[in-house]
Amino acid sequence: MQQQHERDRQPAREGALVDPAQIQAYTEAECLALLQKIEEARTDSPDEQRDRAEAAVLTRLSVLRMAKKGGYALAQEWLERALSLKPNDLYALGVQLRLAFSQLRSHPFETGFPTVRETDNVVAKRRAVEVLREKALLAQAEIEQWQAIAKEALHTAHKLGDEQARATAERLVDLYGRRQRLLAELLERVQSYGASLSGVFFSAEMLNQLQETIRALNLQAQEKVQLLPEDEPDVASEAPAAERHSKLSALEQLESLIGLRDIKQRVRQLAQFLQYRKLREEKGWHMHDQLPLHLVLMGNPGTGKTTLARLIARLYHELGLLANGQLIEVDRSHLVGGYVGQTEQRVMEAIKQADGGVLFIDEAYSLKRPDSSGSDYGQNAIDTLVAAMTSGEYAGRFVVMLAGYPEEMRQFLYANPGLYSRFPQAGHFVLPDYDADELVQIADAVAARNDFTLTDAAKTALRERIEKAQVDDTFGNARTVTNLVLDAIFAKGRATAGKALQWDDFTILRPEDVSEAPQPTAESSAEAQLQSLIGLEAVKAELKKIAAYVAVQQERAARGLPKSAIELHAVFTGNPGTGKTTVAQLYAQMLQEVGYLKRGHLVTASRADLVAGFVGQTAALTRRKVREALGGVLFIDEAYALLGPGQQDFGQEAVHTLVEEMTRHAENLVVVLAGYSGEMNGLLLSNPGLLSRFKKYIHFPDYSVEELVQILEQAAQKAGYVIEDSAVAAIRQRLEKASQEQRLHGNGRFSYNLLQEAIQNQALRITGMSRESWDQELLATLLWSDFQPLLTRESEENGTKA
Repeated sequence: MQQQHERDRQPAREGALVDPAQIQAYTEAECLALLQKIEEARTDSPDEQRDRAEAAVLTRLSVLRMAKKGGYALAQEWLERALSLKPNDLYALGVQLRLAFSQLRSHPFETGFPTVRETDNVVAKRRAVEVLREKALLAQAEIEQWQAIAKEALHTAHKLGDEQARATAERLVDLYGRRQRLLAELLERVQSYGASLSGVFFSAEMLNQLQETIRALNLQAQEKVQLLPEDEPDVASEAPAAERHSKLSALEQLESLIGLRDIKQRVRQLAQFLQYRKLREEKGWHMHDQLPLHLVLMGNPGTGKTTLARLIARLYHELGLLANGQLIEVDRSHLVGGYVGQTEQRVMEAIKQADGGVLFIDEAYSLKRPDSSGSDYGQNAIDTLVAAMTSGEYAGRFVVMLAGYPEEMRQFLYANPGLYSRFPQAGHFVLPDYDADELVQIADAVAARNDFTLTDAAKTALRERIEKAQVDDTFGNARTVTNLVLDAIFAKGRATAGKALQWDDFTILRPEDVSEAPQPTAESSAEAQLQSLIGLEAVKAELKKIAAYVAVQQERAARGLPKSAIELHAVFTGNPGTGKTTVAQLYAQMLQEVGYLKRGHLVTASRADLVAGFVGQTAALTRRKVREALGGVLFIDEAYALLGPGQQDFGQEAVHTLVEEMTRHAENLVVVLAGYSGEMNGLLLSNPGLLSRFKKYIHFPDYSVEELVQILEQAAQKAGYVIEDSAVAAIRQRLEKASQEQRLHGNGRFSYNLLQEAIQNQALRITGMSRESWDQELLATLLWSDFQPLLTRESEENGTKA
C-alpha cells in the first residue's frame, strides 16, 4: 500500500501541476523540494500551470507551518505569495481564513487587571492604579493589530462565501471594536480615580465605575473563547510530530523508532508476556517465583540503549509493574566512592531515587575494572546493588537495567556470578548498529525537528560521510549522525555572512553544507604529490598501477560486474632515508581518494608499539594499534624487529595477532611492512599466514648524487631559501667524491640534515654583519661557505653518515 501511495504521488512531485487535494498529504520536506523544482523550472514568461502549482505548494506549506510554534509569520508570508499568484484560489483562501482564526485564538485577552478594594490603604490603591494603567496601555497598543486580523478574516470569509465564518468574523470585529473602546474608557477612569485619591479619601462612585469597566473587560475574554473554541480538529491534525509522539503509548513510540526490527519483536514479546501475567493475576492465579524484570542492554555508542530503557520503563509502568516508571541514569562516577562506606551510601541513594522505577547504569562494566586494585570500591557497588535487588526495604520495588558495549558487558557479567544470575539470558538485548539507510532516515528526522530539510543530493553526500565514518565499533551511530546534521546547520549559518538571504537559506541543507571537506585539487592529490618526489620512478609506476587497478575494480563493483580480489598489503624494502614513510602516507591518501579506504590516514608503529613484556599484553597492544589504523594504513617500520632473539620473546604473538586482525578487518585495513630486504624476508617466512597476505613488494633504491642535490634544492625552496649556483656545483662535486669512496650514507635524510645545518650556519654568518645591510636577498641566499664546513674531508667521514 505504501509503495502504491508513493507511486500515486510521484507524478505530482516531478511535474509542475499539483492537485490541491493530493498535495494535502505532502510533508514539509516534500513541499520544499517541489517548490524548489518549480522555481528552477520557472521562466521569465508567465505560466498559468506553474503559478497554480506554486500556489498549492505554498498553501500546503502554510498549513504545516502554522501548526508550529512561532510559525504564523512565515505561514502568512507564504499565503500572501500564493494569493498573489492565484488571488481567488479557494484552497489558499480557506487556509488564510484558518490562519486568521488561529492567530486570533492565540491572542489572549488580558484578565489580570488588579482589583481596587475600598478597604485598601491609599498606598495599595495608588499601586493598583499604576498597574492598571500599564496593563491598559499595553493592551491598547496592540489592539489595532489584532482588529486588523479580524477584519481580514471577515474579508476572506466574504470572498469564500462562507456564511458561518462570516458571522464569526463579524462578531470578532465587533468584539475587538468594543474592547478598544473599553480600554480607552479604562484609561480615563483610572486617570480620574487616581486623581481623586487624597490622603484617606477617594471617590466611591469613580471606584464603582472603574470596577465595572474591569468586569466588562474580563467578560470579553469569555466571549472570545466562545467565539473561537480551543479545539480545532483540522489544525490539531497538523500538530508537530514531537507533540503527537508524546501522546503515544510506550509500545507505539517504540514502533515509531527507525530500525531495531529484532529489538521491537523482542519487546513486543516481553509486553505480551507481561500483559498475560497481569491478566492471570487479575483472574486469581499467582506465581510464587516471579520472572525478573531486570535487563542488560548491549550495543555500540548511539544504538539507542538509553532510549530503549526509557520506553521499557514506561511500558512497565503502563502495565502496572512499576509505581511510576521514572528512569534514574547513573554511571560509575555516581556510585563508586573514594573511601570506605561512601560507595554503599551512594548506591543506596541512587536506589532510593529509583524506587518505583528503573535504575539505569550506563557503561556498567566500568564498575569492576579488570586491573583494579584493593583500593577500588567497584566490587562494593556491585555487592550493595545485588543485595538491594534481592532483600531489604527496596527489593522488588525497582528494576535495574545495565548498559554498555557488548564484549565488555559479557566479560563483566561472566566475572560476577551474583550479577549474572540476576540477569538471565532472556533479559539480554543486543542492539545492532544502524545501517546506512537507517542512519540517513535518522538524519532526515533530526533535520526536520530542527526545521531543516535535506535535499536528495545532501542525503547522498551525508551517506558518503556516514559510510566513511563507519570504520570500527567506536562509530557513534545515531549520535554521530545527529552531530553531523547539527554541524551542517552550523556550516549553513556560517556561510551566510554578508549574503542576502532567501527563504531556502533558512531551511534547506545542501551537499555543500554536509560535505566533510573539499575534494583534493589536482595539485594536492596523492598522485600529484607522488610525482613531485625526486627519483623513485619504479615506485611511482607501481603505485600508479595499483591506483588504476583499484579504481577499475571499484567501478566494476558499482556497475554490478564481478570484482577481483583486492589485496593491497605491501612490503617496502630499502635503506633508511629512501622515502618509505613519505610514500606510505601518499599510499594511504591515494587509496582514500579512489574510494578504497574510508579515512586514508597513516598510523606508524614499531616493535615497541606492538610487543609487550608480559604474557597476554602483546595481543591487546597490537589490536589497539590496529584499531587506531582502521580505515587507513598501518605502517610498521623496521618490521623485522618483531622477531626477537629468544624463545621467550612475545614478537611472534604480535605477528599472529596481526595476521588475525588483517583477516578480520579485510578491506578496512592496509598494512605496510618496511625494512631492509634480507631481514624482511626472514620475517615473512616466519609465519605462512603473513607471507600469504603480502603480494606487493616495492623496493626503494638509494638516491643518486644528482637526486640528492635535487632533494636539497627542493627542500631549500620549500623552506624559502635559494642555494647559490656555485654552491650547488661545489656540493655536487663533494658528494660525487664521497659516493665514489663509499662514504655517502643517509639518502634523502642526509640532504634534509645538510640543509638544516647550512641554514644555521647562514644565520651565524649574517648576524655577524651590520643589521642595516640585511635585505631580502641576503636573508634568503645560502652560500658555499654555509655548506663547506659540513663537507670537508673530516666532516665527510663523520657528518655525511647522517
